Amino acid sequence: MSAEFWAAALTALWTGVLTSVSPCPLATNIAALTYISKHSGSHKLAVPVHGLLYALGRALAYIMIGFLLVKSLLSAPSFSFFMQKYGSQALSPILVLAGMYMLEMLGRGFEGFNIFNVSKFKAKAGAVSSLLMGFVFALAFCPISAALYFGLIIPLAAKNSAPLSLPLLYGAGTALPVIGLAVALDLGLKKISCITGLGAGFLKYAKPATGWTFIACGVYLGLKYIFGII
Repeated sequence: MSAEFWAAALTALWTGVLTSVSPCPLATNIAALTYISKHSGSHKLAVPVHGLLYALGRALAYIMIGFLLVKSLLSAPSFSFFMQKYGSQALSPILVLAGMYMLEMLGRGFEGFNIFNVSKFKAKAGAVSSLLMGFVFALAFCPISAALYFGLIIPLAAKNSAPLSLPLLYGAGTALPVIGLAVALDLGLKKISCITGLGAGFLKYAKPATGWTFIACGVYLGLKYIFGII
């Protein structure tokens, strides 16, 4: 595999992590994990297992959407030819815009809200409820998750002809903090304000650093493939 693919893979994984700890997805994850914590008395490893199933449900949703979209796009000869010939040029402005969006240079938009009622998922449904909850909640795209997934991950997957692997890595990235939160709940870190603070502290530094990195990569691709300067 080329260095370009590995760079795209790391971008997909890291973008998934950032998506998971952004305000709207983080609020949804915490609401779901609060529900999952109700299983704490049923089995010693109940909370981590249900957290893992919830994360798996989220990852499956991203994989399914990404696979169907990218496969459909690549099956069109004109689009496939365009991405092979002009993919790097097209990614240049996409990365710059994604970086500007993360740095809020395009305005501070609405972060979204939780449109699903966690109480609808009954504890008696067991493992299936946690898996289904993750799948459904992943489909409730907030502005930031929609912008990053459809605006960055899907074009990267199409450019690298990776309809499965890059959405899978993005889904894995969104799952990692969720699994960590589930373990924290199981260890007794049950104060939601404390967990929210950890996510906000991480996002405070990671988001701007990633935004500037995206802009730098976009500028580099533009200078190299559009203007031919370097």
